[in-house]
Amino acid sequence: MPIAQPKAFHRTWIDVGGGHQLHVALYGNPKGIPLLYLHGGPGAGCSVEELKLFDLSIYQVIFVDQRGAGRSRPRGELKHNNLSNLLADIERVRCWLNVPQWMLAGGSFGATLALLYSAYYPNRVISQVLWGLFVPSPAGIEWLYGNRGAARLFKEEYRAFAYGVQPQELTALLTSYRSRLEDECQDVRYSATERWISWEMALAYPGCMLGEINSPFSQSLASIELYYVANDYFGAFEKLIVQLPLIQCQTRVLQGEMDWVCPFKVLQNFFKGRASQLIEVTEIKGGYHALADVKMARAVMDAIREMAKQ
Repeated sequence: MPIAQPKAFHRTWIDVGGGHQLHVALYGNPKGIPLLYLHGGPGAGCSVEELKLFDLSIYQVIFVDQRGAGRSRPRGELKHNNLSNLLADIERVRCWLNVPQWMLAGGSFGATLALLYSAYYPNRVISQVLWGLFVPSPAGIEWLYGNRGAARLFKEEYRAFAYGVQPQELTALLTSYRSRLEDECQDVRYSATERWISWEMALAYPGCMLGEINSPFSQSLASIELYYVANDYFGAFEKLIVQLPLIQCQTRVLQGEMDWVCPFKVLQNFFKGRASQLIEVTEIKGGYHALADVKMARAVMDAIREMAKQ
C-alpha cells in the first residue's frame, strides 16, 4: 500500500499585493523549530514529497509557493514577479507567522534565494542548509542555457532543446521560447514546455526519463524560469556579491560532483575570496543536482537533522 502523505495542520493564501496570493502550508510540529523551505525554479512550487527531508516531530516546516508557482495565484503570473518581491514576500510570511527567527532550507534557485534573504535579513535566520546552489552569474547562465556550456556535454539533448534555433547569442533562443510558450495553439505551448523541462531533467538527473508532464504547472514553471533568465535574474548575482559578507548564520552548501545544472567549479569560482567561516561548502561525491539522487537526498537529510541540534 502507498505511504500516506503528511497532512498540513494549516493552509491558507496570503495576499502580498500586485494581484498575487501566496499559498502557504504548515507541516509537522506546530511548536517545533520553524523552518522555511524555499523551492527552486524559480516557479517550481513545493511538493509534499520534499517533506521526507525533514523530521516533522522536530520541525514546523513552512511551505510557500513563490509568486506564480504551485498553488499560488494567479498561476504563472509574471507581472510584479521579480527578485525583490520574492525576498519581500519571505519576510512578509515570517511576520504573518509571528516568528522572530527561523531556519532555512532550499535547493537550486531556492538556495540562491535563501542566501540573499539571509544577507538582507541577517538577524532573522538562525541557520540554513542549501543544496544544488544556482549561481546566476553570466558564466552560470551561459553554462545552463547557452551553447558553450552543458550543451557540449549533452549535445543531443541540447539539439532537442534548441529545436532548430542555432543562436549565436542566447537571446535568440530565449525569444523563440517566449513566443512558443505564449502561442495561441495549445500543442505549440505543450511542445515548448516539454522541451524546456526535458533539458533541465537531462542535466539535473542524467538518464532519468521524463514522464507525463503536468501541463499547467510545468508551463508556468517554464514561463517563469524563462522570464527570470531573460531578465538576468533581476540582478541576483550582483546583489549576492555585495550582500554575501553580511550573512551572520551558519550556512551549509551541498553541491553534487555531477551537478550539471550548476557545476561545482562554478560554485568554487563564486565563493573564492568571498566565503566566510560561516559558509561551509561541501562537494558530494557522485551526487547530482536532483534530490531524486540518493546520495544528494541523504546528504541533505543528514545536514538538516544536524542543523536541528543547534
